[in-house]
Amino acid sequence: MSVFFGKPEHAARLKDLGVNVYQEAEHDGSTMTSITDTGMLVIAGQEWARSEVGANDGVVAWATFDECDMGLGCSGSNTQENLQQMTNLVEKIRAYGDGRPINANYSKGILGTWWASGTMDDFLAAVDFASVDNYAYTSPPVGDAFRASPAWPEGANPAVSAAYGWQVDRMRSFQATPGEKPNWLFVESARPYLGESNARTITPEQMEGAMWSGIIHEARGISIFQHNNDPAYGNYSLVDIPDDRRAKIKAALAGIQALAPVLNTQSYEWNAGAAGTDTMLKAKDGSAYLFAGIGLSGAPGSKTFTLPAGITGNQVEVVGEGRTIQVTEGKFTDSFANEYTHHIYKITI
Repeated sequence: MSVFFGKPEHAARLKDLGVNVYQEAEHDGSTMTSITDTGMLVIAGQEWARSEVGANDGVVAWATFDECDMGLGCSGSNTQENLQQMTNLVEKIRAYGDGRPINANYSKGILGTWWASGTMDDFLAAVDFASVDNYAYTSPPVGDAFRASPAWPEGANPAVSAAYGWQVDRMRSFQATPGEKPNWLFVESARPYLGESNARTITPEQMEGAMWSGIIHEARGISIFQHNNDPAYGNYSLVDIPDDRRAKIKAALAGIQALAPVLNTQSYEWNAGAAGTDTMLKAKDGSAYLFAGIGLSGAPGSKTFTLPAGITGNQVEVVGEGRTIQVTEGKFTDSFANEYTHHIYKITI
C-alpha cells in the first residue's frame, strides 16, 4: 500500500493510516532516514542521490520515469525515443549493483491506441515491476480515452470500480507471461490535479471498490495518488482531510492488509458462475477465499456463486461483515448494493 510523492514529514501519519511504502518521496531537504526510521519503506526517485540512499534497508527499490509511455516523464520525440530513454535509465540504475528492483509508472500506453504504439510490451519488460495511473472515477477525459481503446467493452461505463481492475488486465496483456512481473495500480484519494471543469472527487467507498477491483484482477500493490485540487480538502488528501473521511480510508486499507497472508498466495483459476461479477479464488490454512466485485458488464443486485468441487463447508463467512450465508448444493447467493460493492467469502475446504 503506497503513496505517490509523499512528503517526508507525513511519514508517521501515513503509516498510521495504513500506508507502508513511499512510491517516490518529495526531495525537500529532509533526509531519507526521516522517512525510513518510522518503519516506512521507500521506492527512491531520481531526485535522490545514491549517496543519500546508501545502504539504507528501508529503500527497497528505485523509480525511473513517470508516464514515459506518454512521453511525459521523458523527453523523446516519439515512442521509440522514449523507450530508449527508459532502457538507458534502467541500465544506469542496474550499474549501481545494489540489487534493488526498478519501478516505472505508466499511463495511457496500456490502452492500445496511439500512446506507446507497438512498444508497451517493451516498456513493461524494461523494469522489474510497474504501476499504471488512469483516474477513471474522477476524470471524464480518461473515460473518453478508455472508450477509444479497442479492448474496452462496448457500452461499458468507465466511471466505476471495475475500470480499475480492467487496467491491471491491460498491463498483464502486454506481458509474455501475464503477472510474471508484478503490476501495481494507482487509485486517487480525492480529485487529482485535473484541468477539466467537470472533474469529480472520488468517495471513500469508490476508492475502496477500485482498490479491491485491482486486487481481484491480480494487482500486487496499490499506489494512492493523494495530490488534490478539490477546495474541500488540502493538497495532501491522505493527510489534510476530515476525520470521518480519514476513518473510512483507514478502515479500507486495514481490511486489505488484514488479508495480506491470503492475498500473497497463488490464485486458482475458477469461474464462479455469477454473471456480471469479477472473482478471484485463493486458499490458505484449510479455507478457500472467494473475492468478488461487480464487473464492467455487470450491475448491482443478487448474485449466485458456484464453489469448486471438494469444498465441504456448508456455510460461507462474509469476511469483515459479521454474517454468514448457507451453501446449498455447492452454491450460495448474496447481494451487491452498488457498482463498487465487493465481498470476500471464506469457506472450509
